[in-house]
Amino acid sequence: MLLIDDLLMLPFSGFNFVMKTLRQVAEEQYTDDAPIKERLLDLQLKLEAEEITEEEYVREEADIIRQLREIQNHKRELAGAPPVETDRGLAFTAGETKASASVTLHQDSERKS
Repeated sequence: MLLIDDLLMLPFSGFNFVMKTLRQVAEEQYTDDAPIKERLLDLQLKLEAEEITEEEYVREEADIIRQLREIQNHKRELAGAPPVETDRGLAFTAGETKASASVTLHQDSERKS
């Protein structure tokens, strides 16, 4: 009976294997941050070569950093860790003459001695 059961379940187990493999490949591609880091490097090179303005650089950089945070949070979620808080006090502003960034650090209200 065991052989007959295995033969009857073969199409379903093969389908499950294919779906698990596809899911694993999709997760690996989704959590791969190398292409996004390459975009950031390419963006920095364009700024240095003066192909883009600082204002365009700041806008694109903010988008790339947001994407990197999403990937980091997804990796943490897969590992069972809580997501990193999304607002870390980073603010990007682009003025008429130059772009700037400011960082605000938040300290815990309780200090241990």
